[in-house]
Amino acid sequence: MAVDSCCAQQCAKGILPVLALRVLIGVGLIITLPVQALALQDSLVRTRLSGEVELVRLVDLCAQRLQIKIEYDVRTLAGQKVTLRLGASVTDDELWALTNQLLTTRGLTSVQPPGSEAVLSIVKLTDAATLARIEQTIPPNTLAGFVSVILQPKNRQADDIIASLKPVLSKVGGSITKMGDDDRILLSDVRPRIDQILWLLEKLDVPGVETIIRIIPAQFISATQLASSVTATAIARNVIATKPLVGKLSPQANDSAVVLVAPATELEIWLELLEQFDQRQEVDTRSYTPRYFSLDEVAQLIEQTAKDTSPRGSGEQWRVISDDLSGTLIVTATPSEHKRIEELMNRLDEVPVEARRPVRTFAIRNRSVSEIVDVLSQLIDAGILEGGAFQPGLDRNSASSHQRSNRDAGESENSSTGTIEQIDNAPIISRTSLIEGEPSLVLTSDEGTNSIIAIGDARRLDQLEQLIGELDVRQPQVMIEVLIVSLTDGQTLDLGVELEKLQISGNTLITLSSLFGLGVAGIPSAIDAMTSGGGSGFSGTVISPGDFRVLVRALETLNEGRALNIPVVLVNNNQQATLDSVLQAPFLSVNASNTTSTTSFGGTQDAGTTVTITPQIAKGDHLILEYSVSLSTFVGESSSPGLPPPRQQTNLQSVVTIPDGFTIAVGGIEIVNAAEAVTQIPLLSSIPIIGEVFKNRSKSSSRSRFYVFIRANVLRHDGFEDLKYISEQDVIAAGIDDGWPEVYPRVIH
Repeated sequence: MAVDSCCAQQCAKGILPVLALRVLIGVGLIITLPVQALALQDSLVRTRLSGEVELVRLVDLCAQRLQIKIEYDVRTLAGQKVTLRLGASVTDDELWALTNQLLTTRGLTSVQPPGSEAVLSIVKLTDAATLARIEQTIPPNTLAGFVSVILQPKNRQADDIIASLKPVLSKVGGSITKMGDDDRILLSDVRPRIDQILWLLEKLDVPGVETIIRIIPAQFISATQLASSVTATAIARNVIATKPLVGKLSPQANDSAVVLVAPATELEIWLELLEQFDQRQEVDTRSYTPRYFSLDEVAQLIEQTAKDTSPRGSGEQWRVISDDLSGTLIVTATPSEHKRIEELMNRLDEVPVEARRPVRTFAIRNRSVSEIVDVLSQLIDAGILEGGAFQPGLDRNSASSHQRSNRDAGESENSSTGTIEQIDNAPIISRTSLIEGEPSLVLTSDEGTNSIIAIGDARRLDQLEQLIGELDVRQPQVMIEVLIVSLTDGQTLDLGVELEKLQISGNTLITLSSLFGLGVAGIPSAIDAMTSGGGSGFSGTVISPGDFRVLVRALETLNEGRALNIPVVLVNNNQQATLDSVLQAPFLSVNASNTTSTTSFGGTQDAGTTVTITPQIAKGDHLILEYSVSLSTFVGESSSPGLPPPRQQTNLQSVVTIPDGFTIAVGGIEIVNAAEAVTQIPLLSSIPIIGEVFKNRSKSSSRSRFYVFIRANVLRHDGFEDLKYISEQDVIAAGIDDGWPEVYPRVIH
């Protein structure tokens, strides 16, 4: 049952007494008072309340004084009494605030329901959040005691705001939740608590401290190490500092820089910490001993993989020194670089056994591969290549039969055997050490490519490479010019008279002669006598046919001879050069028997120049020459067709040292001959004056000189420019076309 509007108006005018209102309330009626009926002329009228008052009458009084519509369940408010001890009167607003407070203490509150603009509802506090209308903002004239409002934080995250405001909410009825993903907050609570929360939100939702995000390169140490060290220092600082250091460091994925996230006010502190820890690492020197691979290969691998080229590395202090004497690598580096080297050395030590014996080819560029192999075979046989700290041996399963036979014969397991074998006509030299059951070194030569193929452990191959590098060196060439001079001086004098007397007495012919070989004895006629003197020189003949003959001859011979041989030869250092220039004279051979005789070719007689020289370049470009010079000549006609002509031979052989580029006389022979001969007739030649007619005088003298000069020039130019120049001069002197086109200057306009 409800009171009609007329009744309500009478109540509002004070026509109905207060007792009547109490009766209506007591029977459970809901009183709805129109706002117009509650209008008072004096809004500043104050109300004094004292004593015990029913809560429902207080609600009605507020509705009357504030001219608002309030709906409620009478049974909810029935029996609710409050005792007021107010020292002074209160205004209408204060009265409504007091009423809402009293409702809250009893688990009730007033809400503005959705869709109802002019009516307030008294509901239970636990149901108020679901019954109250949600406001975008709190209306300034709202009288609801419980409000639900949507908040939009401006500077902070909704989760942070909710976490901060939850402790302030009312224990009963208050709630705060996040709405969606746009950081909106739904806040529900009684109006006084809402006002406090809004004030607190104003204090909390302020712009935060400016945050700096900076990427800082790690210059001298790794980013991970730098971030870890600085973070640990910051944590230790926060233990004793009054204001904790806020911020975070994290290394980048490539470990080259750290990412700093910190307030702008603390940026300098973080930068100072980073600078203190990002310092260049101290370097130290350590030694590493490769077990299976050569020093040069390991040193190169360390250089490529372990050296840190960034500023955090050792920089100019990095050193890798190969100590061939001790077989170690001496490395100067930072601790981080040493760590990489240790990891590399451990990985190399774990390489399978079959990979520790590489095959390498050494190209011989300046000498014959057979010469190098001969030298290496001598070194291997002498055990020189077995020196060092690490000596792997021969695999007994792959040992040659020769080596197995040696072991069967009682060789010690620690002994070494040297063998030279043949595989596909290529010589193989192997030096076998039986210490660990592997061959330390096996060599084979390839004549086609002039190279040596080596199989063995890396240390032996390293030794072999060093030896080959010292042996396979381009030798300088030597241009040798030999000047052979032969000088001959001779003088002969022949003076003689021949007499011949012919006497015929009857049938007897008497001849008296003094003959010295100037004419022919027994001249039958004057004409024959005139032509009998066949010799050269001054001759005089007096003939009286049938009576006597006189022949006078005088001859003087003067001989001056000069023979010059200049052989030139180009030869490598320590190599033998031979030059032969030989004339061969044939002679006949006669075979006589009792019945017949045969004539055949008997052979040849050689005469000429033979030069053999071996140069060796000594210190200071002096040349040690081992030479042999032979000069032979024919000195006359053969005395018989079956005999070779007479030959004179001169030989010089020695070892000398001469300076580079000089012409030096290295030997010579001088022969002097003098002879006087008198052919005379005994007794008659002793007669003074007349005795000269019966004499033949012969006088001869000769002088023979033989000299050898040698000039040697060392040719060292890498591009053979010195040899080209010498050859060019000889080409010009010989008038030979060198084949190169002639280049003429041309004027270009």
